[in-house]
Amino acid sequence: MISTLRESTAHVFVDSIDAPTLNELDAHHLLRVLRVKPRDAVTLSNGKGKWRSCVVAADSVIEVTSEVFADSAPSWPLTVAFSVVKGDRPEWTVQKLTEIGIDEIILLAATSRSVVRWDNGRADKNVERLRRVAREAAMQSRRTWLPVVHDVTELGSIPNLFIADPSGVPIDASHRTIAIGPEGGFAQDESANSMGLVSLGETVLRAETAAVSAAVLMSSQRRMRNK
Repeated sequence: MISTLRESTAHVFVDSIDAPTLNELDAHHLLRVLRVKPRDAVTLSNGKGKWRSCVVAADSVIEVTSEVFADSAPSWPLTVAFSVVKGDRPEWTVQKLTEIGIDEIILLAATSRSVVRWDNGRADKNVERLRRVAREAAMQSRRTWLPVVHDVTELGSIPNLFIADPSGVPIDASHRTIAIGPEGGFAQDESANSMGLVSLGETVLRAETAAVSAAVLMSSQRRMRNK
């Protein structure tokens, strides 16, 4: 990561990188929560790889202090799909997947062994909340490419999908989309149309731990290929 991004007091996303303005929520977060001071260095990104440095005045006016830089897109996108579980674990999972560098996050529609089942109205509301979680996590981790959090999606409609399963093969660079099942796993007929099974290690993992483990292993493979 470029040191300017890493060392900035805060990082925030804006709609226009050429004429940046803060929305009310981001202005409150910077000035009231993080207590950014008028000459503190802040970085801005449009979420599509472009970013620049600035300072933010007490009235939320942005003064840009650098040219616009552009980070290349990842050499290939990484996708993790996971079954929704109870409590706040979906938020935690999305947060960690974003911090690790996953590019696309898919919330799976209920499968035969799912305990949590969202109706359409609840699904829309929850997905919007998870998109906010991803955005906040991307700000914290200084990402310049925002991850995509997809609408709730049926397992069988995801292309080039591998299923996480203890009996699978070790993850390598060809495994770029991995699905994590509910606590009881996927039924055999649900995983039959996948590209195959991949292993996350020797132990049985909780669903949220499995999602993070898959993300770490996939990201590691991508980094090694890019060296």
